[in-house]
Amino acid sequence: MPKPVVFAPKPAIAKLPLAVRKDIRDNFDANMDDFKARIKAKLGVDYTININAAEVWAYASEGDTSAGTCFKGRVFTRFQLSLDLIASRYIEGFISGIESFISKYEDNGKTYFNEAVTQAEITLTVNILGDKAETLSADVKDGVYRILFRHDRLGYNQSWQESTILPAIEGVDREGFSLSAKHSIEDDFEGSIDEVRDEINKMLGAEFTLDPNFEEVYAALKASSQQDWQANIGRTILNYFNGLKYQLESQGFKDDDMLQEGLQEMVETKTFRVRVLPKTNSTTETVIEDGVVYLQTRPDRWGYNANDMGEGLIKLL
Repeated sequence: MPKPVVFAPKPAIAKLPLAVRKDIRDNFDANMDDFKARIKAKLGVDYTININAAEVWAYASEGDTSAGTCFKGRVFTRFQLSLDLIASRYIEGFISGIESFISKYEDNGKTYFNEAVTQAEITLTVNILGDKAETLSADVKDGVYRILFRHDRLGYNQSWQESTILPAIEGVDREGFSLSAKHSIEDDFEGSIDEVRDEINKMLGAEFTLDPNFEEVYAALKASSQQDWQANIGRTILNYFNGLKYQLESQGFKDDDMLQEGLQEMVETKTFRVRVLPKTNSTTETVIEDGVVYLQTRPDRWGYNANDMGEGLIKLL
């Protein structure tokens, strides 16, 4: 089997043509203060925009002189001209993307972004994945936020940056929850759990604690190979507790003093706690240990059969 071809970045252009340098001055540098002000308005921090035009413009179509317009937000290649004029954006696209990012994640988004991009710098560079690269993506390297273009797609999809920011920020290791997990916990769980808890407590005739056990659950799932769970961790655990409520009612706890008293005697801590174990015998399991009811599952069954959480509890009393 032939070895895969390793992408080799093009050398920077030794000297940009005068027309290119003029375009950068007129259409990019002239707007720098405005760009920085708009970025600071969203992130609360002064950011530097540092683009090496000689490196980037090595990937432009032959004869193209619209470098400054490209960096600002518009590039005209021979292909684009033949398909009618297409205006897209890099820095404008980033600003639009960061506006959507902050609109969704609010202060948490601002904090996570600034803590990841420690150099407070934004740049544009080629993606070294070569042909395997997406048309447009982003990452954070050495504290610098990098807008990445595919080597043969300079100027394409410049405005499609809303979806690239979160993966770039979450690619930076940090203590605690990822931004998407924190957002789900606060947005999906914390605003809805009180109502579920009140309904369960009314059904059981006592004050029980619904413990999401977020830290341990997060660590267990992160250590596994499962994907796409972080953005829904709050919703999933809320679903588990809603499943518990359904099971308690189905098993007759609502109107049975004997069952309520039996549960209160067995569950001394009056706590229902979610747990993720490496292995379980079924998708959802209910066990009582040390006076705690554990609603448990395993990573590869995370989120499945939520309405079964609490099934068989009556048999444990």
